Amino acid sequence: MAVALVTGARGFLGNYICREILDRGDELIRLSRGQRVEDERGFLLSPKPTAAEICRIIDETDAATIYHLAGTSQASDLEALYQANVIFAQSVLSGCAMAKAPPKVVLIGSAAEYGKPVSSDRISREGDICSPLSAYGISKLAQTHHGLAASEAGLHVTVARLFNPIGIGSPANTALGSFVRQIASMTDEGGILRTGSLHSIRDFIDVQDAARIIAQLPLLSDVRGKVYNICTGNGSELQDIVSHLIEVSGIPVEHQVEVSRRGTSDLDKVVGSNERLRGLGLDIPTPDIRSLLEKMLSYERAIVRKS
Repeated sequence: MAVALVTGARGFLGNYICREILDRGDELIRLSRGQRVEDERGFLLSPKPTAAEICRIIDETDAATIYHLAGTSQASDLEALYQANVIFAQSVLSGCAMAKAPPKVVLIGSAAEYGKPVSSDRISREGDICSPLSAYGISKLAQTHHGLAASEAGLHVTVARLFNPIGIGSPANTALGSFVRQIASMTDEGGILRTGSLHSIRDFIDVQDAARIIAQLPLLSDVRGKVYNICTGNGSELQDIVSHLIEVSGIPVEHQVEVSRRGTSDLDKVVGSNERLRGLGLDIPTPDIRSLLEKMLSYERAIVRKS
């Protein structure tokens, strides 16, 4: 039985990846920076984890793989953002390199690393020059560079550049997560759904499919030192998704656009190519948006009823 370490295991994507690891029969060990460890095989890290901490845990557990999912798009200041997205990742990479038997590393990147698409079809590819437009995107690109440098130095590192995962448990700080929660809190009489502009097109992925692919990546050959877009290759307009959400809600919902509401990106189209991923024999299908929205809304309504 192989041992897999996971940072950010309690997060949205982390929960799904942990299920994939357990379903394939591997031993899962969660690394947490929280106040406590919630299972006996977990490890509590310091608020600013060091390479020595990571190395000690790897040697103690004989970990074969570490999935570094921890990070944030919401930080109080630039220092906090870089601590979460860059310094922590570098500690993981350095700790792995120091270990007696260095594990394989999967780093979770972001579509925000690309910035404005450079190709005429406005599809982002792994070989494109990255010019991120936000501090978050810059920090995630810095993480990727550290990972690729570590790979050049001899560590087995793969970067999974994630686009827009959606599904049950989508965080409230994402556009769709916020919209679902707003409607879930309404009574049968309905209410007002407040959003920002919905003109943007995004490459939405079923988080279960994303987790399945990411969990498999380090098990494949010839993935060391490479970046893989985790995306469907197809875009959906946010306006269409909100229309579906209102339709499946089954209640009267008035939609109001508030210009003060803004997302983390002003780009009107963020869609990736998954050609490199398909070259591995892997593919992420375009999700059944309507079915996903029904499940997400049902889940959030159940939480509201219990509260």
